[in-house]
Amino acid sequence: MGPRKVIWIAGATGRIGQAVERLLDHGDYVIITTDTELDVTDHEAVLQYVSINRPNIVINCAAMADEAACEAHPVEAYRVNAMGARNLAAAAWSVGASIVQLSTDDVFSGTERGSYNEFDTVLPRDNAYAKSKIAGENFVRELNPKHVIVRSNWVYGAEPGYWLANLLMAARTGTPFPVAENQLSSPTSVTTLAACIVALIESEEYGLFHAADEGVTSRLDFAREVLRLAGLSDGCLRPVNDPAEARTVNLVNLMLTMTGIYTMPTWQDDLRDYLAAHDLLA
Repeated sequence: MGPRKVIWIAGATGRIGQAVERLLDHGDYVIITTDTELDVTDHEAVLQYVSINRPNIVINCAAMADEAACEAHPVEAYRVNAMGARNLAAAAWSVGASIVQLSTDDVFSGTERGSYNEFDTVLPRDNAYAKSKIAGENFVRELNPKHVIVRSNWVYGAEPGYWLANLLMAARTGTPFPVAENQLSSPTSVTTLAACIVALIESEEYGLFHAADEGVTSRLDFAREVLRLAGLSDGCLRPVNDPAEARTVNLVNLMLTMTGIYTMPTWQDDLRDYLAAHDLLA
């Protein structure tokens, strides 16, 4: 057996970074992780890190994902989401490493049509988060031919402080929980997205891939299904219908289908399996 490949996960303490690390075979790979101790926006620091650690694969899970924070601090959003991706892509290429860049369905507005595959032209939502993520995608494409860009949407997990945990807490305490009924997409568990990322790494394929669960639902109906499966009342839900916020994004996993690398489940099956794995089913 040859030497094990080295995988560097940047932004490793986030939901996706942790999920990917759990699923990677630690016998097959040497896994190194960083988070706030290494500033991905510092080009020299990133170059020095890769020159010392010589990763074979870099997974960029570092991001500024809070839309409100991105709008309030657009320069910082571009620094993290665009310049950070640029630095990691260039540094990876300098040592012959590939890069996995995580992106978002927000690169599509969701207002002019509903379904988008990897060959459709992006038309981002008019906010700093979406535009900075597109800029990050473009840097990765330009600076490292050995790239995998993964777009997903409505990625959920049971960690405290995130949407799913907040919803369950609201239902248990009777706290009103506003949910949009005119926003539709494909909820995807962090576990399934991580499994797809690992499959893409092991396939040694490159390019742009959509990785979203099959089927489309509204945020309101998704919340109702979560609470039904958890055996909780949906009386806490407060439907919100702001015409300015209406959008439908169905990411079509065309590249996954054509390559046969990974089959995404339906959002209903994924949700049930995720809740069961975390002892959250009724």
